[in-house]
Amino acid sequence: MLNRLKSVWGASKSILSFLPDSGDTANQLIPAFRMPIAGPILACFFILGMFAVPVMGAYLFVSWLEPIADQYVLDPITGWINQAPSFLAEVLTGDYGLITLGSYSFLWAFPVVLLISVMTSLTEETGIQEHVTRALDPWLRKIGLTGRDLLPVITGFGCNVVAVFQSRGCSSCTRTSCVSLIAFGSACSYQIGATLSIFSAAHVPLLFIPYLFILFIVGAIHTRIWNRNEADNLTRIAPLPYIQKINWQAFAWKVASSVKQFLLQAMPIFLIICLAASVLQAMNILSLLHWLAMPILYLFSLPVDAAPGLIFSFIRKDGLLILNEGQGSLLMEMPLSQIFILVYLASTLSACLVTLFTIGKELGWRTSLSIGGKQMLTSVVSAAILAGGLHFIF
Repeated sequence: MLNRLKSVWGASKSILSFLPDSGDTANQLIPAFRMPIAGPILACFFILGMFAVPVMGAYLFVSWLEPIADQYVLDPITGWINQAPSFLAEVLTGDYGLITLGSYSFLWAFPVVLLISVMTSLTEETGIQEHVTRALDPWLRKIGLTGRDLLPVITGFGCNVVAVFQSRGCSSCTRTSCVSLIAFGSACSYQIGATLSIFSAAHVPLLFIPYLFILFIVGAIHTRIWNRNEADNLTRIAPLPYIQKINWQAFAWKVASSVKQFLLQAMPIFLIICLAASVLQAMNILSLLHWLAMPILYLFSLPVDAAPGLIFSFIRKDGLLILNEGQGSLLMEMPLSQIFILVYLASTLSACLVTLFTIGKELGWRTSLSIGGKQMLTSVVSAAILAGGLHFIF
């Protein structure tokens, strides 16, 4: 090849020395991921570990910290504020209070956001993320995606909006499919924190594992049904990076960006939701909004008091933290099957409004409405199947 370039183009030997002699020198997949069947299975377990390890770590930490925070911080503040006028006390320390529900939700959500950000940044900086996606490339083509499309899906576990932007690197044939999977199956870090908080309040934190598994499996089926793209003939994903040392400066910047986004964007919006809910509750208006969720609640025999969780989850996925009102009193009265179905519906009935708005700007409003409508239909049908299976089991 070098001789041919030299004879045709007249390139000097010094220039040609910088060119690779052939494509054989390209980096290869990590040996553990090269095995025909075991490789993709190991890649799946690796991805599961990327989220299971930080979630369990956060759960153990908060389980230790929560009683300390209650005893030395929240109880004294709540006791002092309860002496204030009733309306102010309801807004600050009521069931949906800024201090009670807001601090409880922050305590459970922030460690998850932080640790997931650390894990995803580590795998991204070392280059192992791309090796995982390459190992899963043959399987992803079965649902109309490629390994390259998995990177935005993984990013979606941090933030769906960022993932939609990152999907610009997907093939034009698979981008809509990728975004559809992000909207349905990529539980953002705020959603993961909220879900873990709810399951923990109900004293069933291990429900998070089947929840995350079912969410992604149904998301893959959803993508295959609604987006029948033939991915077998698409261009293979880009060359693999080498496994490298961590650039700690870049790592710190990525983690700091996630923390900043949570503190300056996610939490203020959730506190506004708490404020709105507490004011509406104090004015006896919140019950009037229940009718918006009544068809779904009636269909799945869910309690009417669960309506705010469904309603606010349309605004933001961490809006389902509103179900923690009264320190999870509603959840304690519900059987496990109902809790699981309620959280699943709140997670999947629709992507949050910000994500749908971003999809509309990126792919067009018709595509955004189409993705939202198909997701709602898949959510209801799959929830009905799950509810039937859980009823049979329990």
